[in-house]
Amino acid sequence: MEIVEKPPAAEREAAAEKKAALTASRILGKLSSASAGAAPVKLKRWRGPLLAILLPLLLVSGYYLFWVSDRYVSSAQIIVKDSSSNAGVSSSLSFLVPGAGADTQDAFLVVNYIQSLDMALYLDSELGLADYYKSGSYDMFSRLAADASQEDYLEYYRSHIAVGHDETTGIITIEMQAFEPEFARQLVETVIRKSEDFVNAISNQLADKQVAFVRSELELAQGKLRTSKQQILDFQNSNNVVSPEELTKGISAIIQGLEAKLAEQRAKLTAAKTYLHSDSSQVISLQSEIKSLEQQIESEKVRLVGVSKDDGEERLNSLNAHFQNLQLNLQFAMDAYQASLTALETARMEASGKLKHLMVIGQPSLAEDAEYPHKLYNLASLAVILLLIYGIGKMLVASIRDHRV
Repeated sequence: MEIVEKPPAAEREAAAEKKAALTASRILGKLSSASAGAAPVKLKRWRGPLLAILLPLLLVSGYYLFWVSDRYVSSAQIIVKDSSSNAGVSSSLSFLVPGAGADTQDAFLVVNYIQSLDMALYLDSELGLADYYKSGSYDMFSRLAADASQEDYLEYYRSHIAVGHDETTGIITIEMQAFEPEFARQLVETVIRKSEDFVNAISNQLADKQVAFVRSELELAQGKLRTSKQQILDFQNSNNVVSPEELTKGISAIIQGLEAKLAEQRAKLTAAKTYLHSDSSQVISLQSEIKSLEQQIESEKVRLVGVSKDDGEERLNSLNAHFQNLQLNLQFAMDAYQASLTALETARMEASGKLKHLMVIGQPSLAEDAEYPHKLYNLASLAVILLLIYGIGKMLVASIRDHRV
């Protein structure tokens, strides 16, 4: 039987260390090979977010830091008031609450006018606003295109102004942007001055129309009055009579006197016949006188009520009726003329009370710091939007891959 000898302890320890070193070298080799392949994998994983999110943010940040043209804002506050006082609002309350009881239609007209093409064209003619917006001194993304149309200019103009109206107080707030603070204030001052001219033109136009209408009615009444007076003059000249009514009264008085005298002579004739013969001279004289009186009375009555057609004269009573109609027309024309005069004075007072005035509450300000663009807000909004777009894109790609599998 053979006896196997066991190796000594030193040899066993050396073999164990050699085995451990070999194992460690294998592990390190595997780790080094794994780390060498992990770097490209990590770089590939972050390449999408870097290109989709970080790169646009860096570009926009560089634009905001080194290239963008800052815009300054000048603001002012105005209010449209009329000259008439509100009966239901005291003066102190009207001062504390300017818009109390006032119609907001005028304020809305001013707001719309400031935003209109007429105002934009006026600013261009006065300050060269279109050329200012197109100036090459400012970055290409902030300025107006050189070949911009009138509609593009109006849209750009409206995007650089802000006009608000508080219906409670009636205050209109104007804010205008420009690349220089002084030019922004000059824009606001020009807008206020032109808006004041616009308000005055509207109020004066309405007042002038109202007064012009009443004045035309006064001229018509005055023309009718002159016509009525001329008709009376023509009537008097054609009939050789000043007043048929007065003439009628005079003839009537004459007839009454003649009739009284006729009655007296008839009484004398009756008394004379009692003691005188019918062929006596006294009786014949009384009869002749009575006959003359009767003829005179008949002649006066003919003058009063009419004459023969051969003479071609009108009856006095007809002339009197015609003359009274002319007098009524004259009186009516006179009353209409006086009413028109009163209406004209009333219209003038009402028109002066309805005149509008544009009052400046807050003078145009001079900005010290640029207000636009809002850099941090825009960058944060861009980051959120890019993250959302990137996340949605990743979800779509993953969904497409799942459907392919």
